[in-house]
Amino acid sequence: MGNYSPKQCYITDLDTENFPSSYDLVEYLITINGKRVLFRFLWEHRNSEFVEANKHILYGLLLNDKFPKEYSDVNGPILDNETLEKIINESPVPKSPPEKLNNLLTYLHSLQEYEGAYIQFPKDEELVVLAKKLYFKNYNEMSFYLFTLLQQNYIEGRASISKVGRKLNNIKLTYEGLARVVELAESGEQSDRCFVAMSFSKDLNKTRHAIKTAINLAGFTPILIDELHFDADVTINDAIISEIKKCKFLVADFTQHKHGVYFEAGFALGLARPVIYLCHKDDFSKTHFDTNHYPHIIYQDLADLTEKLKTKIEAWIKQPVFN
Repeated sequence: MGNYSPKQCYITDLDTENFPSSYDLVEYLITINGKRVLFRFLWEHRNSEFVEANKHILYGLLLNDKFPKEYSDVNGPILDNETLEKIINESPVPKSPPEKLNNLLTYLHSLQEYEGAYIQFPKDEELVVLAKKLYFKNYNEMSFYLFTLLQQNYIEGRASISKVGRKLNNIKLTYEGLARVVELAESGEQSDRCFVAMSFSKDLNKTRHAIKTAINLAGFTPILIDELHFDADVTINDAIISEIKKCKFLVADFTQHKHGVYFEAGFALGLARPVIYLCHKDDFSKTHFDTNHYPHIIYQDLADLTEKLKTKIEAWIKQPVFN
């Protein structure tokens, strides 16, 4: 009981260390980023086809310390394919080709000391781990996107062959690359802003404060449309759309079920912005069926709301994938 572990981790393929316990489970430890992490599975666990094809995302979450911590607790829930697939699907990490390309460009920009400076790229032995940290399946995929940036004239560099594969040396961002970084920042993709959709009722002023506090504590700036000043010739609908486009994610509180909250959450989803769903316990049963199947933070105590929302943002939104 609790004394079996596979040779390699189901998620990372790293070597495992047995974790003896009294539970009739597969339990093992891996060491990642200098920390030991515990995983617990049922005896019959085998990765589903989807999990196997996307486990690099789980590895990336672990490398960035974004894997849900409750699943590495000795008394936490047991991991299975349904849970792993949910984590993969809900994690707001680069998944599409444009997202991967933009994330890599932003990472390179973060290494630049000043505009026009050459970038100190990691050594060969660190590139494989870096690829995982940036949510690529392997180094070859990262290399493909690196050379795509070169072809699109976003970077300059000298091609060479190393023991890990094709690589670029003497990398620096071009003017076009710098302009693209600015464009990404202004589009909301690299923004530190969070749009808050909720009822403007004075009854929810304390809730508003709790939500804003959580967003601030997580390192983001809360944006509420009724607190902004905009030109007289700008309609409130235009302002809402403009502000959502500038934000990295949206927090939607469905308490009191205002139609505008549903619209704003839907518009954010259409832009592929992450949405965090909230609702007071007393109102949740009245939420629309189109949204109530999404995971909600259901709250009653406002201090609990602040803590849970802050934790959710830090786990799923705040993605410093290149520390």
